[in-house]
Amino acid sequence: MKQILPITLLLLTATAANLSCAEDLGVKAQTYALDRDAGEQIKDVMRKKQASGELDQFWKNYRDRTIASIKNPPSLGIRSDYTARTELRELRFVVPSDYKDQDGRVIVKRGTVIEPLKIMPLTSGLLFIDGNDPQQVAYAVRRSQNEPLKIVLTAGSPYLMRIKYRNVPWHGGMGVPFYFDQRKMIISSLSKLYGVEINSVPAALVQQGDKLAIQFGMGVSN
Repeated sequence: MKQILPITLLLLTATAANLSCAEDLGVKAQTYALDRDAGEQIKDVMRKKQASGELDQFWKNYRDRTIASIKNPPSLGIRSDYTARTELRELRFVVPSDYKDQDGRVIVKRGTVIEPLKIMPLTSGLLFIDGNDPQQVAYAVRRSQNEPLKIVLTAGSPYLMRIKYRNVPWHGGMGVPFYFDQRKMIISSLSKLYGVEINSVPAALVQQGDKLAIQFGMGVSN
């Protein structure tokens, strides 16, 4: 008991000393104002940009760039070659496995041969040209007036071409339609699905009997 009492007194003394030196954090601690809602801050920024005209200028520039890209899309980089040659493709596909509906019934059996041109013949072919080449444009207009062909540009402006040829007679109407292969979607699909490579223009895709003919150049060659 004699040994425990001094130790207890020592601990109590030390504790009392610490308490006497302790700060009242509840009174002296620094306080901070809460930030405004982030959404309100963004609105303030947008109001300032609107007032200065910066926001209107941004949307005008965006609109002008979008219209310019539609009127004058970048070239697909496909070379021109006037040499006439024709490639014939027999489009036949063998179904690799059974195709079933949602109820598990087989609707197309494995090994079935599918010939797309027999199921759905082409009602209109495609004629790819460089719209910046007047010779190719004249050839495409002349040929597509006599055949069911859609003119697809790989370079040049379909918008300006439509304006230029808006008064040209076209299959009972007026105005020659021109299209552009945006992001090479048509050419890439032909390569992926059918193994058809459009590596030069002019190039026409037409049906000959039960085969697909890819006609390069400005003439028809077999």
